This record gives sequence, C-alpha cells and structure tokens, in this order.
Amino acid sequence: MNNKSKGELTVKIKIFGLLLASSLVLAACGNEEESANEDTTETDGGPITDEETTDEDQETSTDYGGTDNDAATEENTEDGNEDSSDESDEETSADPSGSSDPNSNTSEEAESTETEGTSNDNSDSSSSSETNSETIALEDISLTADDAISLAEGEAEGDLHEISFENEGNGWVYKVDLNNGSEESEVVVDLDTEEIVDVRTEQEDDDDNDDQNDVVDYGSLNEAYDAIDEAIADLGGGEVREWSLSMDDGVAEYDIDLIYENQKYEYTIDAESLEILNSEQDD
Repeated sequence: MNNKSKGELTVKIKIFGLLLASSLVLAACGNEEESANEDTTETDGGPITDEETTDEDQETSTDYGGTDNDAATEENTEDGNEDSSDESDEETSADPSGSSDPNSNTSEEAESTETEGTSNDNSDSSSSSETNSETIALEDISLTADDAISLAEGEAEGDLHEISFENEGNGWVYKVDLNNGSEESEVVVDLDTEEIVDVRTEQEDDDDNDDQNDVVDYGSLNEAYDAIDEAIADLGGGEVREWSLSMDDGVAEYDIDLIYENQKYEYTIDAESLEILNSEQDD
C-alpha cells in the first residue's frame, strides 16, 4: 500500500468517525427528547396522585358550588333539624301527650255550642218571661183582694170605691181606691211582698161629694177569684191580664181581661150573681 492509499483510508476513517459521532449525538438528542416527552406525558396524562385529586375536587367543588354549598346545605339541614326538634319539644311541652287531641277540639266546639245554646235559651226564657209577665195564672195570685183591701184600709181612711189588679212593670200589684169625702187615696199593695209600696193622695173638690152609689161593699159580693174562675170556665182557658171592681149605675161589676191562645178577651161579670153580663174578643 502506498502512501496515497493510506492517506485516503485515513480520511475515510475520520469521515466514518465523524458520521458515527454525529449519529451518536443525534441518537443522544433523540433519547433526551423522548425522555422529555415521556416526562411530559407522565405529568399530563399519567396517574393522578391523591393530592392532585384533592386539588381537582376542591376546584370542581368550588367551580360548581359542590363542596362549599354541600357543607352549607348540611349546616342548614342540621339547623333545620334542630329548629324542628325545638318546635317539636315546645309542642310536646305544651301538650304533654305529645300530640294534638282531636277530642279536645271537639270538646271545645261542644262547649262553644252549649254556650251559644245556653245564651239562646236564656234569651228565649227572657222573652218568655216578658211575655208571661203580661199575664198571671189564677192560682198564682196568692194575695186575695180582701186581704189587699184590709192592708190599704190600715194605711188610709175612706170607703172603697174601686179595686184593681194589674202589672205595673215592676210586678203585680193591687190598687185600692179609698175616699173619705175630703180626699181620695190610692194605696198600692205588692202581690209578692204583701206590703204597701205607694200611697197616692189627692184632695176632693167640694162639688165631688161622696156618692154612696159609688161605694163598693166588698164583703157582700162574690170574691174576685170566683168571678175570674167563671170567666175562664166560659172561655175554656186563659190567664189573667188585669181585672177591676167598681160600681156601674149602682151595680157592682167585675171587668176582667184574659189572654187565651194569644188572644185578648174581655168579660163583664155581675159581682153579686156572677152572671156574665158581656164578653167579647178584643182585636
């Protein structure tokens, strides 16, 4: 081999070495890029650690109101449960049985109904009493006319001119008119108390002399009770509204007003014979 050939071989060897070195350098660079890509892949798409998962959950929860809102919801739920528990405790405290008793409400309604019913009954009774006060049953007249006259004569002097029985609004009374020639007295006797409740006196005029034809001799006449009983028997029933006894043209007459079946009837009866002189329905 000559020197020229050796020189060419040496150049080829150097070129080959350079190419090999370049290949190695390129290979090394390629490996570094692949290693970098693998690192990037592992970072971006590789397994997610617990810390990363926690961070992502926190971000997701924060973005969509998940964790914070869920916590707030749980707190509200707990508060609501506490409020419900408190209300339940208060209701239980108010009602030891722990529940509303429907029978209690029914009882209250019944009591209310009974109260209203009682009020209505009282109103009806009051109206009935007012109506009944306009009349009185014959058997309920406990004080006789003769006794009332005796009480009046103990209070004032004079001859009996008239006696009447009526309701003045405050109760049933007898009114006994006595005349002594100079003055006329009206003595009011209460039926229930059998006491004198009023005496009304007025002076007689000189022209109004005591006419003996106006004097009622009650002791010689039939009792008022008998005359009223005669009128009720003729009518077939009824109660006394009022009655009076006076002289009419020398005849002692009872004028009796009765109420029967909500109708008013008037009777005039002879006090001596108990004859019915007149009877009519008053419209």
